[in-house]
Amino acid sequence: MNIRTPTLTNTASRGGGWWSVQRGIGLRPTGATPMSFPATIRPEVGQSLITKVSRLFNGTLSDVLLELFQNARRAGARAIHVAVRNLPAGTALSIYDDGLGIDDPATLLRLGSSGWAQDIQVREDPAGMGIFSLAGQDVYVRSWARRSGRGWAVHIPANGWEGAMPLAIEPSAIVCGTEFEIMLPDSWEQQLSSSLRAAARYFPLPVHFEDDELPREDFLAGAVHIENWEGCRIGIFHDGTTEATHTHRINFHGVTVASRMPTLSEVESPHNWRARVDIVDAPTLQLVLPARKEMVENDALLRLRQAAETALYRAISREVSHRLPYKAWVRGGELGVILPEAEATLNGWVPTVADTSNRYQGEPVRSGPMMIMTDHEADIEQALARALATASPIEGKLVQENREFEGYRWYDALPRLMSCSFVAKRDGTAYRYGDDVALPVDFESGPVEALSAEILVRPGGASPADTSIFQIPADMLVCNNTGWTLDEATILFVGQANVQPGDLADLMYACLFCFADDHDCDSWDTQSQSFENEARNLANLLLLGEDEALLARLRDAVFDHVQWLIPSGRSLKVAADGTRVTVSLDQAA
Repeated sequence: MNIRTPTLTNTASRGGGWWSVQRGIGLRPTGATPMSFPATIRPEVGQSLITKVSRLFNGTLSDVLLELFQNARRAGARAIHVAVRNLPAGTALSIYDDGLGIDDPATLLRLGSSGWAQDIQVREDPAGMGIFSLAGQDVYVRSWARRSGRGWAVHIPANGWEGAMPLAIEPSAIVCGTEFEIMLPDSWEQQLSSSLRAAARYFPLPVHFEDDELPREDFLAGAVHIENWEGCRIGIFHDGTTEATHTHRINFHGVTVASRMPTLSEVESPHNWRARVDIVDAPTLQLVLPARKEMVENDALLRLRQAAETALYRAISREVSHRLPYKAWVRGGELGVILPEAEATLNGWVPTVADTSNRYQGEPVRSGPMMIMTDHEADIEQALARALATASPIEGKLVQENREFEGYRWYDALPRLMSCSFVAKRDGTAYRYGDDVALPVDFESGPVEALSAEILVRPGGASPADTSIFQIPADMLVCNNTGWTLDEATILFVGQANVQPGDLADLMYACLFCFADDHDCDSWDTQSQSFENEARNLANLLLLGEDEALLARLRDAVFDHVQWLIPSGRSLKVAADGTRVTVSLDQAA
């Protein structure tokens, strides 16, 4: 038999402009009648879907409880009773409600047809799929048919859910409501207590288990502000909780689902503003079927999110003051909630250190003149802070820049220290050092003739005037040269100033020490102590000379390692040279 290779034929010359594939096998015989197409089509569910019902749900006890509880609520039940029964066939879980019951047994297993009254269908849009959360389980159902005034029962074996066998309807002595009796799998028995408590927690009806009513609570318990919106209750919370994206924020009569909801944070506040929603009667807000574990993303949900966002701002409007970023404040106005500007408070400026990426915050400054300090490198800020402590041309307190407040009138009107650099004079020549200006490569550590900080200040007010330059005397400067080590740094001090080794060593530490967190490095404490020792030795060497620096090291060594060994009331005398050490203990003078 010969097999022809498929070919691609251009039929444009025949008026179609389409490409068609001719296959050597299965070609329509000459003269065959072409297949006709229907004039219209419509969506429909194939009968074969019923054979796949066991895969519509994940088969967990939690899903079963939530679905059966919802059915009981829709049926007008006043309470649900759950019990474990020991039957001849094994352990069974009984879930009984005192609702209206099921009039037509056929609707019980009719996939996609709920059989609920018109008002329920309008308000909640039930899909007629929840009962199939039990697919694959051995279930006995009893229900009262109110219209016919009698009870009925049906046994659905584990293999009876896919439509392959008829299920006989039997008379039942039940006189009210509906009962599901489920043969209890071992895995469900272990989860029963926790799953029941979870299902009952936000459910609107009492749930009894072995005669005890399970605890329930309001989904919005703890809210500082609650609003009603189109059949929903929107609760606003203000606390230190930071919710993950999978946190359940919407409650549908006891079924809680994760859904993105707006949040707000105030500047430097440990508390967040967040929203949760309790759906009471909102037909346009729908759950994704069949599992009901997420919301349908539709226009109603978008409007709910905007309503929740507006409620957040209304809750904040009830506060005495707020610390919202400027952009968030503007958004509140767009939503129709007019708030006062954020509280005019900024943190006092604290010069940053090399060993942190997070700036230390000073005490809040709530009153009096303020000047905003822009961010600089640690070596610039540390030396400037020392200079300002001696002589400051600044009126008021320096406060830390916070760009989240840019746009508020009070913030934009504050004076600002725009930039800072240092000028060092050596051998009659001035050299500048700043965040973007480096010293010459061969500029050595040591004394200089003069040192000053040069700051550029923009005055405050609604229409700031031209900037002003101020020069402030300084006595020492540690230039990191982007190296962050003592070997790479340039250490400068005014030769005629009374600079103490301890002060210079402290400045080196603040400007240069940065913990190395590589796996083979020592601990922070060990690295810190080692750097302190090196900085102290270098400061002694620069300020006191080699001999005094060596003596200082010896004193430090004795203090750190020997002094604690000397008995109380005794004194130690040491004589040492390059070959021997002589020690003696005498009575203390």
